[in-house]
Amino acid sequence: MKKILLLSAFVLLAMLAAADACSAAASAAKPTAPDQDKDGLSDAVEWELGTDPNKPDTDGDGFNDGEEVANGYNPLLGNNDRSLKKWAVVDLSKQQLTYYMASSAIGIVPVSTGLPRTVTPKGTYSIMRKVPVVRYTGLGYDFPNTKWNLEFKPHYYLHGAYWHNQFGIRPMSHGCVNIAYINAEKLYKFLDVGDEARSPP
Repeated sequence: MKKILLLSAFVLLAMLAAADACSAAASAAKPTAPDQDKDGLSDAVEWELGTDPNKPDTDGDGFNDGEEVANGYNPLLGNNDRSLKKWAVVDLSKQQLTYYMASSAIGIVPVSTGLPRTVTPKGTYSIMRKVPVVRYTGLGYDFPNTKWNLEFKPHYYLHGAYWHNQFGIRPMSHGCVNIAYINAEKLYKFLDVGDEARSPP
């Protein structure tokens, strides 16, 4: 009986190890978007933006195209031009935010929006102001030194959140859009005052 149990346990462990190996192999084999010039923008995004997929710095200003786009600059003109249209769309059902430049989706990040009693407002708004650090206080909460704040409606912000890790999982806020710091910083650098923030009905 002991031999049978030991043999069964050995077979089970072997099966688990094989499953892990298959999973790891599948993960390693996941294709990545082609980026011929290694500038941080996929060839598909370069085609949409009109940049040269074979030239890392299309406008020749000393900054590669991916770096310029990530920071909200037009990769076609140089001279710190920020004229290309940029906006962000919050999908309340998916707890997800997508940000765009021109016609191209530049990034998708998980978020936590408003709870059922304190919902995130739906509609199209414009970024009113950018504030590096804000203290959020209210009944039952106090979050000082909150970074990367983009106000899109009076008292409603897209902002970093350090007090939970439920991004993309469930609503958590009092109406604002909570974003992990690593992503909130990117969005803060990308968007400008006047850019749109949308939450479709």
